[in-house]
Amino acid sequence: MASVEQVRASLVVVGDHLRTAHQQLTEACERLTEAHAILEEASRMHPRSLVPPELTRACDHAREQLTLLLGVMEAVERFSGRL
Repeated sequence: MASVEQVRASLVVVGDHLRTAHQQLTEACERLTEAHAILEEASRMHPRSLVPPELTRACDHAREQLTLLLGVMEAVERFSGRL
């Protein structure tokens, strides 16, 4: 059976992974937003938008995932604090 100390140690590793994921997802969101803005600006000189709908969906989805990830991070922190 795992001791409370082992659970705490595991949660520290989980927290590290979640922080890394948060950093990477934040950067991905920023790059997607930049790409969207660049294509949107370029679209001003064209009769149709150069922004593919998939890129808009990817931006939205990445932001949603970031919100979910923050919720997971908060839940793990609260759980760790109660141990």
